[in-house]
Amino acid sequence: MRSSAFSLLVSLIFLILLGFQWALTSAGVSEALAQVKPPSTAEAMLVPPKPDGQKATPVGPGEGEGEQRLTFEACSNMAAMVRDVCWQALARQQAEVDADGALSVCAQVVDPELKLECADDVAESITLRDRAGAEAICNAVTDRKWRGQCWFGVGLAWAETDSAYALARCARAEAFERFCRHDVVGEVSLVNLDAGVAFCTQGEVEKADDPLARKTCWHGIAKYLARRDIHEAAAACGRATESWRGTCFHGLGWGAAERDPDGTLAACAEFAPYADYCQQGVAYELKRADATRAMALCEAIGTATIRDRCVEFVSR
Repeated sequence: MRSSAFSLLVSLIFLILLGFQWALTSAGVSEALAQVKPPSTAEAMLVPPKPDGQKATPVGPGEGEGEQRLTFEACSNMAAMVRDVCWQALARQQAEVDADGALSVCAQVVDPELKLECADDVAESITLRDRAGAEAICNAVTDRKWRGQCWFGVGLAWAETDSAYALARCARAEAFERFCRHDVVGEVSLVNLDAGVAFCTQGEVEKADDPLARKTCWHGIAKYLARRDIHEAAAACGRATESWRGTCFHGLGWGAAERDPDGTLAACAEFAPYADYCQQGVAYELKRADATRAMALCEAIGTATIRDRCVEFVSR
């Protein structure tokens, strides 16, 4: 059972957060985010958020049998080099119950980029219970990179619940649109394959001038399904347009190899005439853990164009 002193501390922290919440609410979300003006990132290398959504909030040892969650005081007392990360984690924790309070915690983040990332985290965390609130946060972000990532994260959050809404976020993901068309369609396909296939098929018309956007769509379907079942993914690839079926089997090989590289290689032989694409996907996955073996797999690919692309990628 918590001590009276700890209860008093929690109450004090709550009052502090209420104060920040009142300040943020009175100023408005747009005004709060407008105070942050990071340098333009339109031409920067973009790193997408992880497809499994936000990480769980870290917690510390608690009293008795429970766990003590992060507090405002705990983050305040952190060393400067890790304090911003603590504020971000606390904001995600606070977002579970109070979006405005969570944004007020984000206001404590010093680094301009991390401050905007924190707001994106809050939007993704609250969107399933407050869609309008999450949309307001994303719309208020003035920086192209972080606005696109905000919509990307919201799309990921809705993938299992509202496929149409989730996939529609990709059109607003700006610099992250291709990432969105890979990861959100992949997540959607796990629960609604028909919606994923329809989205990619229609996208071939809408994105006729963007081959990579079309490519990532089919790749995402196969990669996500193959993480669960390689033959389920192969059946989905059978529904792909012929021009993108090889790409689909490449995603299959990559996704399945995350679980079982050897078993995936054995299965690739079943997928002729797309076996080389499948083996290429396995090599791409192995590049990080065993570059030597990945290169050997590339060099063993029979189709010259696929082999050359594989060798070039693994050599990077």
